[in-house]
Amino acid sequence: MTALPQAPFELVIFDVDGTLHRIERWWPDLIRKGVQEFADAEGLQLDLPDDRQALAVVGNKGAEVWSPFLSPGQQHRWAELRALVLPMEVALLRSGTDYLYPGVLEVLAGLRAAGVGLALASNCGSDYMAAIAEGQGLAAHTDWQFCLDSDGVETKTDMLRSAMQQAGTRRAVMVGDRASDQRAARDVGIPFVWRVNDLCDLSDAEGAWEGDPSQLLTLLGVSRIS
Repeated sequence: MTALPQAPFELVIFDVDGTLHRIERWWPDLIRKGVQEFADAEGLQLDLPDDRQALAVVGNKGAEVWSPFLSPGQQHRWAELRALVLPMEVALLRSGTDYLYPGVLEVLAGLRAAGVGLALASNCGSDYMAAIAEGQGLAAHTDWQFCLDSDGVETKTDMLRSAMQQAGTRRAVMVGDRASDQRAARDVGIPFVWRVNDLCDLSDAEGAWEGDPSQLLTLLGVSRIS
């Protein structure tokens, strides 16, 4: 295993859900609970998603996340479903339970010790970003956190551009788990490392990370901190 040809980097931009954070541990159950509560409150009959259907929306934004859980005639009400579920998400992420993948904080500490700038980029709102950054401890280990409510941001591509501007460098790399992450990296002309998962195939990425901290640090051209 060797470093990417572009390494070393001055900035690493991480997606959050499915990359640093094990959203699969809680999101399927929580969205099923939210959909059922919404259906009961509104007198609707809604099918509850299975785990794969729930996780398929991760990485999307707005209506792309919420409308698939509603019937065709109700999909315009996605913001109402979001308003019901979001406080549940925030409470869970701030509950004190660790939902990070094993080794994530080790990776961030290793990169920081090497003088690398660190940014988060997530297709979420500010309430969710604050909950996960503060509740899961990521804020203390990263320099910048970007979401859809950040100034000048409408897309993940905008987040990457903002991160590079803040860091004052184009020697950056994006680490993510979905096609939207890869597209954003392509848009700004930086390498992409795929956090391997079975929900999509991004094997044409410049690098693949299977979760081991030392593997990612090596890909990024940083020695593991023992």
